[in-house]
Amino acid sequence: MIKFRVHKVAADRDITKIGVMAERAGLNFKTVSGLWNNNALRIDLATLNALCEALHCTPGDLLEYVPEASPKGKKRG
Repeated sequence: MIKFRVHKVAADRDITKIGVMAERAGLNFKTVSGLWNNNALRIDLATLNALCEALHCTPGDLLEYVPEASPKGKKRG
């Protein structure tokens, strides 16, 4: 599973409000809110680029891979 880390990266840069992040990135509040709260299912490359520019980071900073737990005794793949 991929998780968004927008709120963590923003907090490291003293941005603690969704509205401030949205304004700095030039993005819609609802778009940033979905990413901030990890409720979005996808991200547009233009949105990812805007966030990276506003936060001075790379896409890898904003995304986190968390392996899904598989049931005991069963192998994935």
